[in-house]
Amino acid sequence: MKPRELKYPCTASLVLAIATGATAAHAADPDWMSLPYTTHAAFQAVDSSGAGTFPLDAPVRMWGTVLNRSEAMLDGTPSTPGFLGAQWQIYVQATEPGDFGGTACYLGQLYGNFPFNPPEESYSDAEWLAEVDRVTHDPDTLRLFQPGDAVEIRARAPGLFFNGKTNINEQHLKDPAFDFDVVLLEADRGLPTPTPLTLADLKDANDDFIFDASRATGCEHYQASLVRINGVQLTTGTWSSNSTYAITDGVRTFPILLSRGAGFDTYAPPAGTFDVVAILDQEDGVSGGVAGYRLWVTRDYDGNGWIVGGPSGDFDADGDVDGGDYAHFADCLAGPGAAPTPAPAVEISACRAAFDFDMDRDVDLDDYATFQRVRTLP
Repeated sequence: MKPRELKYPCTASLVLAIATGATAAHAADPDWMSLPYTTHAAFQAVDSSGAGTFPLDAPVRMWGTVLNRSEAMLDGTPSTPGFLGAQWQIYVQATEPGDFGGTACYLGQLYGNFPFNPPEESYSDAEWLAEVDRVTHDPDTLRLFQPGDAVEIRARAPGLFFNGKTNINEQHLKDPAFDFDVVLLEADRGLPTPTPLTLADLKDANDDFIFDASRATGCEHYQASLVRINGVQLTTGTWSSNSTYAITDGVRTFPILLSRGAGFDTYAPPAGTFDVVAILDQEDGVSGGVAGYRLWVTRDYDGNGWIVGGPSGDFDADGDVDGGDYAHFADCLAGPGAAPTPAPAVEISACRAAFDFDMDRDVDLDDYATFQRVRTLP
């Protein structure tokens, strides 16, 4: 097996020995190992109208960190109702120094519903399940990708611009020549620390989205990456799974799209001020390329009342933070800068998901201080 050559900084544990032939070969494939990496910043470049400017006429190779499980966003059940039927999508965030933002990778089942496609371009239920299985598992190790995994994206098509951002996809064709591959670089590298923002970083005093075509500031700079908005309240909307609400800082408002998690149907919304951790997205479908931004919460909600979309301390997901969760916290505690070393049956990612309150990829005494504060919540 020939080691993959990487241009970006990597940790000692980075997986370097994935065979170059691990993904399915196509006759027109480039030499993936010699193809330079495309940055997310370059792939997402836009003009003054918000339209994408990256040329979509040749394969691209990208890398970053997986931010979400698709089922938290979209219904992947075969033959699910809707124009495109079942759908699958993950966001991959830039983590290379000098790069920023991220990119969505997307699949739909019923491409044959597009007027420019024949009906046979749709996947059958069996074909759809096989295609999703292909992109959700590393071709070499068969690992099911998890949020926090570092991956490489190899896109043959490579994608299409849609509603304000350029997506990696099959250009709505099921021909394998348009496939993209997802390849594991490092398992459980850890989610990027969400960028702390205020709504003033995203909207102006007139409550209009801040659009900067250079992508140096405003919504475009943070698009498709994890952000954290502190100290907001709910205003109007529907508090249920897969529904839209609005948050406010008292001057500005911002839409949030809640995940498909059952917790949003089970627990009442936060009653006061809270924080939101979410992917900054731009795909409301009606506002064009210079607006339509939203926060897409991809984690379920456990009724904690102080944070939506981030760690809450409820490791056992029973709706409270109590002594049982404390035992798990003690098992996960490892210290600053150290990966948790829990009991063998517990994954590192589970420790971080419940207890890494400052989201700096460890579980330490800083996190314990927050755990003490939320432990009394019902």
